[in-house]
Amino acid sequence: MNKRLLALIILFIILLVIFTKPYTQKAYRAYLIKKFVRMYVKTNIHRDNTFWLGVPIVQNPCDMWAMQEIVYEVKPDFIIETGTWKGGSAIFFSSIIKDINENCKIITIDIRDRLQPISNMKLFQERVEFILGDSVSKEVIDKISERIGESSKVLVTLDSDHSKKHVLKELELYSQFVSLNSYIIVQDTSLDGWNFRKGFKEGPMSAVKEFLQTNKNFVVDRKWEKFLFTWHPAGFLKRVK
Repeated sequence: MNKRLLALIILFIILLVIFTKPYTQKAYRAYLIKKFVRMYVKTNIHRDNTFWLGVPIVQNPCDMWAMQEIVYEVKPDFIIETGTWKGGSAIFFSSIIKDINENCKIITIDIRDRLQPISNMKLFQERVEFILGDSVSKEVIDKISERIGESSKVLVTLDSDHSKKHVLKELELYSQFVSLNSYIIVQDTSLDGWNFRKGFKEGPMSAVKEFLQTNKNFVVDRKWEKFLFTWHPAGFLKRVK
């Protein structure tokens, strides 16, 4: 084999490594995850055919499994949720917290009340407090402040308006309630982080990045992405100081 041919073969291999995507194990893993999540989202099964105890819930099972582990680890006195929809997540939290901290309350906020179908459920009546209003309004924040004691353990999950402006405002307002070693979970960071929605350039992921630039009390806890299938990459924010 002459030197010119050998050089061409080496050059071809180098170009193949550089331009073949994914070209590393880490990149290949990320590529497969994104492909799977896109396929899952396109089926729309999460919106039309996913339930918790018969109540519609727009979540994926891997994220919900991670959430119950977080709830068990933190053992909160309050779980604050923005974006109630039909109450599936609120009922989920109520059903798992009863054997962890029976005094825990779930405060859920939404601009619309769609809870009539579950209003008579024992899990709803015992632990869920619904606030009708804009999650970033002064009225809503004041109500939450009055309800929560300074020594309470608080876990927060944000799942309302997914625009960057709104999520960033929620992060600024609700981070004050989060206890040390607890979490504020920013949902659906994959929307703009992985470009799942065309034209959705700035959303939850952009808000997280900007929030972390100025707030050093929180860090991204990647361990909750251990199931690979997540809609909240870099969205599990732990308060460390």
